[in-house]
Amino acid sequence: MQTTTIIRNSVLALSLSLASTCFADTVFLSSGANETKNNSNSATVDISSNPAWGAAFAGTSWISNVQSGNPSSPGYISPANGTSVTFTDTFTINGTPILGSLIVMADDTASVSLNGVLLTGAAPTANNTYAHCSDFTIGCTSNTTGGFNLLSNLHSGTNTLSFTVYQLAGTSFGLDYSGVVSSTSTSAAPEPATLALLGLPLALFGLMRGRRKAKA
Repeated sequence: MQTTTIIRNSVLALSLSLASTCFADTVFLSSGANETKNNSNSATVDISSNPAWGAAFAGTSWISNVQSGNPSSPGYISPANGTSVTFTDTFTINGTPILGSLIVMADDTASVSLNGVLLTGAAPTANNTYAHCSDFTIGCTSNTTGGFNLLSNLHSGTNTLSFTVYQLAGTSFGLDYSGVVSSTSTSAAPEPATLALLGLPLALFGLMRGRRKAKA
């Protein structure tokens, strides 16, 4: 009897563990004309990147409010120094957030906020040569990519990421970002494969009970 109780409790714990793992929602965040808005009078556009920039993150595009990436591209515009544009990405979380991460590049630099909380300011200007963009994080290369843990500032419901991009000493101007947010979900209907997975511990318990009766 004691062995059966131990097995039953172990099966229950395994079922709950599998349920908590399987029932999750994931939101992918990616810079792009269709996803990212901005506060200028022009719509967000995907742009050809400046050759000095880092390659766009997987599934994303360098963006701006004008064609301000590659100086050789048709219609190229170089925003005046002192220009700043705020780009926003609004997304919904169903359930309790359990994970959130973000990586960002910008030319010349950018500040980043989540739900009104500043995650980082623009890169410092002191000793900054702006050879292509900021020498310090956040800049436009892999060496000056900014990385952030979003979890502490996420909440269930509507969330907004804000990126204010600054033109300080340059020709090109742009933003690229990629992120992922996951949350527990009690409302998501499990897929057949998930139901089968959750049924395995119960099937195992039944099989073991059957063997105990056979031995008796």
